[in-house]
Amino acid sequence: MRYVGKPVKRVIEDLPIITGRSTYVNDITLNGTLHAYFVRSPYAHAKFQIRGCPKGCYPVRDLYNPGWLKDEVTFAGEPVAVVLAEDEYKAVDLAEQVEAEYSPLDPVVDPWRATEPNSPKARSDLKSNVFKESEVNTGDVESALKGAYRVVEGELINQRVIPSAMEPRGAVAKFDGKRLTIWSSTQSAFFVRNVVREAVSKYGVREVRAIQPEVGGAFGSKIIVYPEEVMVAILSVITGRPVKWFNTRSEDMLTTNHGRDMRLRFKAGFDKQGKLLGIQGTLLFDAGAPFPEVNNDSFGMASTAAAMITGHYSLENIKIKVLGVNTNKTIIGAYRGAGRPEGSYFIERIMNLGARALGADQFQIREVNALKEANYLKTPTGITHDSGKYAEALRRAKPAYLELLRKRDEIRAKGRKAGVGVSFPAEIASFGPYETAKVKVTPDGEIQVISGSGPHGQGDGTAFAQIAADVFEVDIERVKVIWGDTDLIADGQLTAGSRTVTVGGSAVYEASMRLKNKLMGVAAEKMGVKAEELTYSEGKIVHEKTGKSMTLQEVAAESLNAGLLPEENYSYVMRLYTSPYGVHLALVEVDGETGFVKVLDYRAFDDVGNVINPLLAEGQVHGGVLQGIGQALYEEAVYSEDGHLLTGTFSDYALPTAVEAPVVSWISLTLSKSDTPLGSKGIGELGTIASTPAAINAVEDAINAQVTSMPAKPDYLVKLMGK
Repeated sequence: MRYVGKPVKRVIEDLPIITGRSTYVNDITLNGTLHAYFVRSPYAHAKFQIRGCPKGCYPVRDLYNPGWLKDEVTFAGEPVAVVLAEDEYKAVDLAEQVEAEYSPLDPVVDPWRATEPNSPKARSDLKSNVFKESEVNTGDVESALKGAYRVVEGELINQRVIPSAMEPRGAVAKFDGKRLTIWSSTQSAFFVRNVVREAVSKYGVREVRAIQPEVGGAFGSKIIVYPEEVMVAILSVITGRPVKWFNTRSEDMLTTNHGRDMRLRFKAGFDKQGKLLGIQGTLLFDAGAPFPEVNNDSFGMASTAAAMITGHYSLENIKIKVLGVNTNKTIIGAYRGAGRPEGSYFIERIMNLGARALGADQFQIREVNALKEANYLKTPTGITHDSGKYAEALRRAKPAYLELLRKRDEIRAKGRKAGVGVSFPAEIASFGPYETAKVKVTPDGEIQVISGSGPHGQGDGTAFAQIAADVFEVDIERVKVIWGDTDLIADGQLTAGSRTVTVGGSAVYEASMRLKNKLMGVAAEKMGVKAEELTYSEGKIVHEKTGKSMTLQEVAAESLNAGLLPEENYSYVMRLYTSPYGVHLALVEVDGETGFVKVLDYRAFDDVGNVINPLLAEGQVHGGVLQGIGQALYEEAVYSEDGHLLTGTFSDYALPTAVEAPVVSWISLTLSKSDTPLGSKGIGELGTIASTPAAINAVEDAINAQVTSMPAKPDYLVKLMGK
């Protein structure tokens, strides 16, 4: 193939971005726009009443209610009113005139406290803060632990973090008297359309178009359709004018869904050789404020984390109770990996704690426990791994591990603290149920690809162009890719879960192949020959015997005379999911006096199936690794006892920068493939899943002390080192 598998630069996305011609939500201001500003609760838990609402003010419960109590707020930042004004500054001034009276209630912030019967309830009508529970139970854990040579136990905390996309959330809506159009910084225009359409139908509006403009990142936090988006649409219908809203950074950190916030209290038993015999424990998931629809969906991440605790290891005996609790904090939603990072973190940390208890090598204990390979292998917890050669992946990564050990020992010989960490992450990715694509030949002979997915910075448009260019054997410059508009294709899903190239790309491939075959039939009819006598090469259909040929442009025009459109729609259905995996290695140095950690070297060996574009894939690895290191060493959403977010600005919430970014060496193993037409598996989240435990394991090795909390901040490490 000319393009697929090659490191093609981002020919679709980059030029508008680097020349400043991209349009983001905040760039859209229509004539007559009213600016919306939301009045938000300063309390984590309180009864409230709107006592004074000036002209241009709307109590939000009167506009839209996605399950809120009429007179109660359950997290700081929850909207209680919205004001409209001619510009954003006047809107802020008008918001100060809104009279909201609050009667504070006791908040619950600690998730373990929330499980206790006498705990304050996160909402006054709740009988319990535990909104859902489940259990993973397989084998005989009690016997496994009794027969173990060593039992390690404790609590592992995968802390709450803030997604911190470069662009905050925002939306613009315009109602023309019949049809509503909404532009939203979202991961799915179709999700927005569907939710907004249901909401405005109560006002007699049936036609809704949703557009996803350029989006400055999301990491899962823009999958949810938030109440603000819906209310902006409703207000445009009510006022008959365009309405615009855009979060400030502090508002976004306070109200956009947070991620992670799971902890595992566990016991794990090992035999003398390092074989993991069983794990028993309780996984507690703090879902934040009680919004049942969001909470129940997010609980799936906790269930996934528990089910993923087998990793790629041979483990039969597991008993983990999963509790989902509400607290008076911002809701938890998807964040890069969504359950898989937490599950992998728990098992990878348990492996290292077991190695420490046994005095064993951390790489060797993984070799002892690893499954050899998978071919639709179903784990005892119900996870299916489609394919993988795990023993071979470890074998290929081992020389790099030994090299990093030598580097570590050289640093230690100079009296400094250095450590190496290993992680062997398991993932499931590229979820269904489907993704859509429309491919057509335009009158000028160009190929136009329309995707139902919602890329927002990953470079998926370029990958789609590579796929279509190879099918039609044309220069990639002749392929145009569009997405994010519900008027352009009947339906679609989203960009998330490392799915877009694998599932969305398969839809592009199938639509392209069907269109090419359709056009071959049109050409055969025009030439008066059999279709099987034709050949296709470099954008031309040729009949060798007669020398007749037709270009794509010619056959597309002729198809209209044959009663056919030169386009094809396809919905690619994903029956299962894929299972990427890898071996990641980190070398760190910890300052013995200050506790400051520097990642000196990072190696990633990943098996993600066929790689459509190595340049895009490696970019995902670099970004993902840094994001995972951010959680390991820097990031933490901290709340006060009364439920106020104390890390609501970038002055308080530490994100890694280019200064903290390590040099990442990436090797694509390509030991296995998916059953999709492309053979790819997805790579958007694997770096994040792997790097958090790799970094913590390295820190633990450096200071020779057990690390149970994240982030591993300097003051915490200084205490562990006994300074």
